[in-house]
Amino acid sequence: MKAQAELTVDASGIRWRSAAPIVLRSTGGHRIHLVQGAGGPLGGDDLALDIHIGPGCAVQLRSVAATVVQAGPCPGTAARWAVTASVADGAVLDWRPEPTVVCDGAQLHSRITVALQPGARAVLRELVVLGRAGQRGGRFIGELAVDLDGAPLLAHTLLLDGADPVLTGPAGTGGGRAVGMLLDLGQETESPVPEAGEQPGLRWACSALEGPGRMVLALGDRVTDLLRVL
Repeated sequence: MKAQAELTVDASGIRWRSAAPIVLRSTGGHRIHLVQGAGGPLGGDDLALDIHIGPGCAVQLRSVAATVVQAGPCPGTAARWAVTASVADGAVLDWRPEPTVVCDGAQLHSRITVALQPGARAVLRELVVLGRAGQRGGRFIGELAVDLDGAPLLAHTLLLDGADPVLTGPAGTGGGRAVGMLLDLGQETESPVPEAGEQPGLRWACSALEGPGRMVLALGDRVTDLLRVL
């Protein structure tokens, strides 16, 4: 399945074009929820969402439930999910979807690309869970690229694979099943948590970027653990 949806926020209001299974719904004020119009994504699906935020505008983008990635009819074929956002001067994008669960045998290649103009801000959160209960989980590749005023601000890649003993070993996730990231980009902000820390079932690190912004990375046993710092 191939689908591309679009969300535009400007001085005239909020407009969107859904494309099943990517269904957008207004939930009041400046908040939009992403609704999965079908199961999946499945291996072989190619899904995309384009976001355009005009000068001085703001939107909160959420999802109503977790995204559950499952293997498709052709073994070894990855699903693809691309989010491209342009955020104009003085605009704010707050994008915090529910977790992405990558089931056994499934593969997901996610790419988020954000272009910020001077004075723009983007708050992005990504939560990934390896497998449903009792599963090891599939393979996840998450790429993130952020530009500020045309210059690179952040490039980050996350590789997870619940069936790979190296990636799940001490040098990888160390047995943790939930991985998360919180980014506050485009403006200087105070750190929401200590620079690094560890609690039962949770480890995290917070770092300032070379340009305006901060990144918090967290690893835990459950999503509820991650949300203590994300």
